Amino acid sequence: MMFPKSERAGIIDIGSNSVRLVIYDVLGSSILQTFNEKVMAGLGEGLIKRGTLSPTGREAALGALSRYRAILKALNLRNYTAVATAAVREASDGPDFVKKAGRVLGRPVRVLSGADEARLSALGVEASFHQPKGVMGDLGGSSLEFQRIGYGKAMGESLLLGPLSLAEDVMDLRELRKKVKTELKKSKALPGAQGRFYAVGGAWRSFARLNMDIEDYSLHVLQGYQMNEGQVARAAKLCFDSVTNPAARSVIEKVDRRRAKHLPIAAMILEEVLASSQLEGVTISSGGLREGVLRDLTGAAVTDPLLDGVIAFGRLDHNQIAFGQALHEFVSPAFGPEADLFGSPAADARIEKAACMMADSAGRFHPDHRSLLAYEQALRAPYAGVSHAERAMIAYAIGCRYEKDFKRPSEYLGLTTDEQADRAKQLGSAMRLGAVFSGRSGPILQRASLARKGGDLELHVLKVDAPMVSDTVLRRLSQTANQLRLKPKVVEV
Repeated sequence: MMFPKSERAGIIDIGSNSVRLVIYDVLGSSILQTFNEKVMAGLGEGLIKRGTLSPTGREAALGALSRYRAILKALNLRNYTAVATAAVREASDGPDFVKKAGRVLGRPVRVLSGADEARLSALGVEASFHQPKGVMGDLGGSSLEFQRIGYGKAMGESLLLGPLSLAEDVMDLRELRKKVKTELKKSKALPGAQGRFYAVGGAWRSFARLNMDIEDYSLHVLQGYQMNEGQVARAAKLCFDSVTNPAARSVIEKVDRRRAKHLPIAAMILEEVLASSQLEGVTISSGGLREGVLRDLTGAAVTDPLLDGVIAFGRLDHNQIAFGQALHEFVSPAFGPEADLFGSPAADARIEKAACMMADSAGRFHPDHRSLLAYEQALRAPYAGVSHAERAMIAYAIGCRYEKDFKRPSEYLGLTTDEQADRAKQLGSAMRLGAVFSGRSGPILQRASLARKGGDLELHVLKVDAPMVSDTVLRRLSQTANQLRLKPKVVEV
């Protein structure tokens, strides 16, 4: 595996609700945020009535841009771009604001069309998942963009379905639902689409956090979090109740006070999207417009983000990468034919390889806490391209790699099936064996191999490497064989 290309870049997103600066470290297909600041300027407040941007919003947005320019200059970061979306696009004073924003920022601000916004948001989703298929929906303050994903070339679309464009004063839920249904009928992306609905945008992320609380879900990682139609309906009811019920309103505000008034609208749109399509459910995407703009800026190809994400987050060096790759080649033959854990042998191998790449990621941790810290790190790390079940299996395997009888915290047991948990324990044991045999050295590990033969798990070593087979190696070979319900055997070749 070649060391992926690394670069740093910044994106300024001038939206209807917020103005945000995000700085990223880009390593191959991995996108990791290193700085994220937003100002809730509210440029789109009152846009439908006045036809112009909010005067106080303009002032707040320009102030934010001045601050962001100073930060970027201090960080000596010149590789950045600024984009503006629906509110600036639709407002009559949008062009004047863009000119002033460009002067404050010191470079032009690009106003995105609705189709551009949809395309870039879809690109951001594609950069955050492995082979996604369905429809991307990006809910901003003033608009909702749709684009199909996984169908080849697709056209994006933009509908006036943002919270700021639907209800600015009194919220009548019945009238609101009529507006939502009428506007959604204009969509060409939803009818006949199959797969998942990939939800992008701050309001839907807040809705997902609310759903996590209602479901008492243990892993508070938004990227890849899934909701079915029933879960959406339960959380939506609480949002609707919050319009007239102070107790419900208090629950909503604990999740996100600033977006509390918009959550009933976000919930209703999500319900109607599922009702008007054949999509299987909702998957939350932390990646969207900004990540798509970043991909355009850096020119990086969209490929599988998982392995590059593991390398980037773990800050793995060349030796660690070589060891992880050799470790996967070493352990793979130990696993016999099993029921597919994640849909196919290739999908299973991809998760196993990601775990192997992290097998040397916790060497600097204190040995008394290493296994648990390594587990928590792998469980919550900001790499993309995995479901929560895949993330949980990687983490459990890493915990077992650092401790023979590692026990997961009880609240996380339900994140994996019994079969996935068994494979994680087997994988963790095999990684322990490979690490101790080779001294975490890729070149040494490449000279050895594991093999299943009859009822035996064979460790094949060259005669020159016979001294590497220590008592600890024999013990770990026995432990791994026991996990696989085989007998250990060392074979000199």
